[in-house]
Amino acid sequence: MNNLKIKRLLATGILSLTLTGCVTPQSQAIEIPTTKVVAEHPTDVGTRLIYNATISNNTKTMHETIMKIFHRVNKTPYVFAGSSPYGWDCSGMVMWMYEQFGKTLPHSATAQARVGTRVMTPKLGDIVVFGYKGYKSYYHSAIYIGKGKVVNANSGAGTTIIEPLTNYKNNRIVFIRIVPTI
Repeated sequence: MNNLKIKRLLATGILSLTLTGCVTPQSQAIEIPTTKVVAEHPTDVGTRLIYNATISNNTKTMHETIMKIFHRVNKTPYVFAGSSPYGWDCSGMVMWMYEQFGKTLPHSATAQARVGTRVMTPKLGDIVVFGYKGYKSYYHSAIYIGKGKVVNANSGAGTTIIEPLTNYKNNRIVFIRIVPTI
Protein backbone atom coordinates (compact mmCIF):
# COMPACT_ATOMS: atom_id res chain seq x y z
CA MET A 1 0.00 0.00 0.00
CA ASN A 2 1.49 3.35 -0.91
CA ASN A 3 1.71 6.37 1.41
CA LEU A 4 -1.17 8.23 -0.25
CA LYS A 5 -3.54 5.30 0.35
CA ILE A 6 -2.42 5.02 3.97
CA LYS A 7 -2.96 8.76 4.53
CA ARG A 8 -6.45 8.59 2.98
CA LEU A 9 -7.31 5.54 5.10
CA LEU A 10 -6.14 7.28 8.28
CA ALA A 11 -8.02 10.48 7.41
CA THR A 12 -11.20 8.45 6.78
CA GLY A 13 -10.73 6.66 10.12
CA ILE A 14 -10.28 9.91 12.01
CA LEU A 15 -13.36 11.39 10.38
CA SER A 16 -15.37 8.26 11.23
CA LEU A 17 -14.26 8.38 14.87
CA THR A 18 -15.12 12.07 15.06
CA LEU A 19 -18.58 11.57 13.62
CA THR A 20 -19.24 8.54 15.86
CA GLY A 21 -18.71 10.76 18.91
CA CYS A 22 -21.52 13.04 17.75
CA VAL A 23 -24.19 10.36 18.19
CA THR A 24 -23.48 9.48 21.83
CA PRO A 25 -26.77 9.63 23.79
CA GLN A 26 -26.82 12.55 26.20
CA SER A 27 -27.50 10.27 29.18
CA GLN A 28 -24.22 8.45 28.53
CA ALA A 29 -22.10 11.45 27.52
CA ILE A 30 -18.80 11.80 29.32
CA GLU A 31 -16.93 15.06 29.51
CA ILE A 32 -13.86 14.70 27.30
CA PRO A 33 -11.68 17.78 27.49
CA THR A 34 -10.54 19.09 24.14
CA THR A 35 -6.90 19.80 23.57
CA LYS A 36 -4.94 20.59 20.46
CA VAL A 37 -2.67 17.71 19.48
CA VAL A 38 0.57 18.78 17.86
CA ALA A 39 2.90 16.26 16.26
CA GLU A 40 6.60 16.40 17.06
CA HIS A 41 7.24 17.18 13.37
CA PRO A 42 4.35 19.45 12.29
CA THR A 43 5.56 19.50 8.70
CA ASP A 44 5.43 15.69 8.46
CA VAL A 45 1.80 15.04 7.47
CA GLY A 46 2.17 11.25 7.71
CA THR A 47 3.50 11.40 11.26
CA ARG A 48 0.78 13.86 12.27
CA LEU A 49 -1.99 11.66 10.80
CA ILE A 50 -0.72 8.50 12.49
CA TYR A 51 -0.28 10.30 15.84
CA ASN A 52 -3.76 11.84 15.64
CA ALA A 53 -5.31 8.51 14.60
CA THR A 54 -3.69 6.79 17.60
CA ILE A 55 -4.88 9.49 20.00
CA SER A 56 -8.41 9.39 18.51
CA ASN A 57 -8.52 5.59 18.76
CA ASN A 58 -7.31 5.75 22.39
CA THR A 59 -10.02 8.30 23.19
CA LYS A 60 -12.74 6.14 21.64
CA THR A 61 -11.52 3.01 23.44
CA MET A 62 -11.26 4.97 26.72
CA HIS A 63 -14.85 6.19 26.38
CA GLU A 64 -16.08 2.64 25.66
CA THR A 65 -14.11 1.19 28.59
CA ILE A 66 -15.35 3.85 31.02
CA MET A 67 -18.90 3.04 29.91
CA LYS A 68 -18.26 -0.64 30.72
CA ILE A 69 -17.11 0.36 34.20
CA PHE A 70 -20.15 2.65 34.62
CA HIS A 71 -22.34 -0.39 34.01
CA ARG A 72 -20.53 -2.13 36.90
CA VAL A 73 -21.32 0.65 39.44
CA ASN A 74 -23.24 -0.87 42.37
CA LYS A 75 -23.06 -4.26 40.58
CA THR A 76 -19.47 -5.45 40.92
CA PRO A 77 -18.64 -6.25 44.53
CA TYR A 78 -15.42 -5.29 46.24
CA VAL A 79 -13.34 -8.48 46.43
CA PHE A 80 -9.86 -8.27 47.93
CA ALA A 81 -7.28 -9.29 45.29
CA GLY A 82 -10.02 -9.55 42.63
CA SER A 83 -9.45 -8.18 39.15
CA SER A 84 -12.51 -8.97 37.05
CA PRO A 85 -16.03 -7.55 36.66
CA TYR A 86 -17.22 -10.45 38.86
CA GLY A 87 -15.33 -8.94 41.78
CA TRP A 88 -12.34 -6.61 42.15
CA ASP A 89 -10.48 -4.43 44.58
CA CYS A 90 -9.39 -0.89 43.73
CA SER A 91 -6.16 -1.73 41.92
CA GLY A 92 -7.77 -4.80 40.33
CA MET A 93 -10.43 -2.59 38.71
CA VAL A 94 -7.69 -0.28 37.38
CA MET A 95 -5.77 -3.32 36.09
CA TRP A 96 -8.87 -4.64 34.31
CA MET A 97 -9.55 -1.29 32.68
CA TYR A 98 -6.06 -0.96 31.23
CA GLU A 99 -6.11 -4.57 30.02
CA GLN A 100 -8.67 -3.27 27.50
CA PHE A 101 -5.76 -1.27 26.01
CA GLY A 102 -3.37 -4.22 26.09
CA LYS A 103 -1.52 -2.68 29.04
CA THR A 104 -0.47 -4.84 31.97
CA LEU A 105 -0.40 -3.00 35.28
CA PRO A 106 0.65 -4.22 38.73
CA HIS A 107 -1.98 -5.17 41.30
CA SER A 108 -1.07 -2.53 43.87
CA ALA A 109 -1.96 1.15 44.29
CA THR A 110 1.64 1.99 45.20
CA ALA A 111 3.02 0.14 42.16
CA GLN A 112 0.41 1.75 39.88
CA ALA A 113 1.58 5.17 41.12
CA ARG A 114 5.01 4.38 39.68
CA VAL A 115 3.94 3.54 36.10
CA GLY A 116 3.00 5.97 33.36
CA THR A 117 3.45 9.71 33.61
CA ARG A 118 2.46 11.92 36.52
CA VAL A 119 0.26 14.81 35.41
CA MET A 120 -1.09 17.85 37.21
CA THR A 121 -4.48 17.98 35.49
CA PRO A 122 -6.30 14.68 35.04
CA LYS A 123 -8.13 13.58 31.91
CA LEU A 124 -10.78 10.94 31.41
CA GLY A 125 -9.32 7.54 32.28
CA ASP A 126 -6.25 8.68 34.18
CA ILE A 127 -5.35 6.69 37.27
CA VAL A 128 -5.83 8.51 40.57
CA VAL A 129 -3.84 7.21 43.54
CA PHE A 130 -4.37 8.22 47.14
CA GLY A 131 -1.87 8.22 49.97
CA TYR A 132 -1.63 9.49 53.50
CA LYS A 133 0.29 12.74 53.84
CA GLY A 134 3.85 12.12 54.96
CA TYR A 135 3.98 8.55 53.59
CA LYS A 136 5.60 7.39 50.34
CA SER A 137 3.16 4.52 49.70
CA TYR A 138 -0.41 4.69 48.42
CA TYR A 139 -3.43 2.88 49.81
CA HIS A 140 -6.06 3.32 47.07
CA SER A 141 -6.40 3.75 43.30
CA ALA A 142 -9.29 4.82 41.09
CA ILE A 143 -10.12 6.04 37.58
CA TYR A 144 -10.80 9.71 36.85
CA ILE A 145 -14.11 10.25 35.02
CA GLY A 146 -14.26 14.04 34.83
CA LYS A 147 -15.85 16.87 36.80
CA GLY A 148 -13.76 16.05 39.88
CA LYS A 149 -15.10 12.49 40.22
CA VAL A 150 -13.63 9.01 40.24
CA VAL A 151 -15.00 5.51 39.85
CA ASN A 152 -13.49 2.97 42.20
CA ALA A 153 -13.91 -0.33 43.98
CA ASN A 154 -14.49 0.84 47.53
CA SER A 155 -14.01 -1.58 50.41
CA GLY A 156 -16.12 0.57 52.75
CA ALA A 157 -19.06 0.58 50.34
CA GLY A 158 -18.46 -3.05 49.40
CA THR A 159 -18.99 -2.32 45.70
CA THR A 160 -17.93 -0.21 42.74
CA ILE A 161 -18.98 3.41 43.24
CA ILE A 162 -18.59 6.92 41.85
CA GLU A 163 -17.50 9.59 44.28
CA PRO A 164 -16.01 13.09 44.27
CA LEU A 165 -12.32 13.69 44.86
CA THR A 166 -13.34 15.97 47.73
CA ASN A 167 -14.04 12.78 49.73
CA TYR A 168 -10.23 12.43 49.83
CA LYS A 169 -9.35 16.08 50.55
CA ASN A 170 -7.09 15.20 53.50
CA ASN A 171 -5.03 12.78 51.39
CA ARG A 172 -2.14 13.07 48.99
CA ILE A 173 -3.61 12.67 45.48
CA VAL A 174 -1.55 11.89 42.39
CA PHE A 175 -2.77 11.60 38.78
CA ILE A 176 -1.10 9.07 36.47
CA ARG A 177 -1.53 8.97 32.69
CA ILE A 178 -1.00 5.62 30.98
CA VAL A 179 -2.72 6.19 27.62
CA PRO A 180 -2.69 9.57 25.84
CA THR A 181 -6.16 10.79 24.84
CA ILE A 182 -7.70 13.97 23.51
